Amino acid sequence: MADFFESYIHAGETVINNLLISHYQQVGMTNQEFLMFIQVKSYMDRGHDFPDINQIAKNMGESEQSIYQLLHELIAKKLLEINSVKGEDSLTHDVYDFSLLYKKLAVAVKQAEEVTVKQTKDSSRKQLFTQIETEFGRTLSPIELETIGKWLDEDHYQPDLISLALKEAVLNQVYNFKYIDRILINWEKKHIQTPAEAQRYRTSHTVASNPKEKKSINQPKIPIFNITDQDKND
Repeated sequence: MADFFESYIHAGETVINNLLISHYQQVGMTNQEFLMFIQVKSYMDRGHDFPDINQIAKNMGESEQSIYQLLHELIAKKLLEINSVKGEDSLTHDVYDFSLLYKKLAVAVKQAEEVTVKQTKDSSRKQLFTQIETEFGRTLSPIELETIGKWLDEDHYQPDLISLALKEAVLNQVYNFKYIDRILINWEKKHIQTPAEAQRYRTSHTVASNPKEKKSINQPKIPIFNITDQDKND
């Protein structure tokens, strides 16, 4: 057992980045090509930039012809290059270069992140539509849907912030979009961009308006903004 651990330690380790493990299929690699990459990299990490194909074939339990075919596929997919470099002995040597693979990986990761962001935005938008319809007790009109789209896409209000403005409107029993828009505009003027900032402002505003009732658990909530009753009928 001691001999095994000594051999294990001296064998070294091959580090494969988790991004590549997660996205190797997105860059166009098959399972066999990925395993081939790991084999080649294990030798490159030990200073062998152009490992023996016969040894890799033995490691993978494949024929040399199969390994050469995998190499050709990686080159054809522009994931691998074979370059010639001058070594310390002043002689020219062939080396494997996976730079193209890493460039494609960077693109794949960025695309995956963009898809995730879009899916999150679409989900948040759908939830916001549903929440407003539930609170208003009716289906939203095309103009109202357009207004929400403007809040999200042009004004860049966070869905959670719009949701909080909706709750303010419901709290004051005002069920119209103009009232919600007034709340959002007032928050923007006060540089409030997140629900947490809005909540902090509400708390400080309430305390400042009622200094004698700071410790009152049943203290009534004071509206954040002085919005006239006329809005209720808009």
